[in-house]
Amino acid sequence: MKKKFVLLSLLVIFAVSAFAHVPAFLTSDDFAKGAFLVRDIDLSQILYYVFSAAEEITFVFEGFVGQHFHMLFGVPKEIEGMDSTMDFRPELTVYDPDGEIVEDFVLESIEPEIMYEFFGDTYSYLYVRHDSTLAKKGIYSIKVKAEDPGRAWITFGKKEKFTASQIIAVPRWIREIRSFHYSKGLAKWELYGLGIIGAISAALVLLVFL
Repeated sequence: MKKKFVLLSLLVIFAVSAFAHVPAFLTSDDFAKGAFLVRDIDLSQILYYVFSAAEEITFVFEGFVGQHFHMLFGVPKEIEGMDSTMDFRPELTVYDPDGEIVEDFVLESIEPEIMYEFFGDTYSYLYVRHDSTLAKKGIYSIKVKAEDPGRAWITFGKKEKFTASQIIAVPRWIREIRSFHYSKGLAKWELYGLGIIGAISAALVLLVFL
């Protein structure tokens, strides 16, 4: 049992190392007082949100001159038997501290990249892959406006940092990520990992009793 626990622990640690972003599943309550504050724009993180019709949400962060700004934006890809989710293309605009537009992404004219995410074993339409250097100090804002219901995610930063409590939350994260992407059951790596653990456990039993 102890060896099995160690193997399961190693599997979870492997999962964390394979997935750089710390996930957060936001709701309208997170925007009830206005914009959602991204406290550390350098931290590798992914924020998930389910839009209702005609809804606009805003993210804000504090930046400084010369700071690297990394952002991805995508929509979970439909699974077999579903209508395509490619038609869900919110407006995405980045504003500097003076309220001037830094970048206005016209998703209607962007041919998305199909991106596979190993951690959740899911696929998405990736519309925005943005890297830039901030030119001003102050509060930046990112507005995402949707005219129809749908789901989208946005990522920031590249600095990987996980706490012990976050590592423990990995199994729950996987379920929530897969559910957000319309998927159920275990991710492929979980199935393979459990299969390997089962084989190792069986081999240990044979070594003990034979």
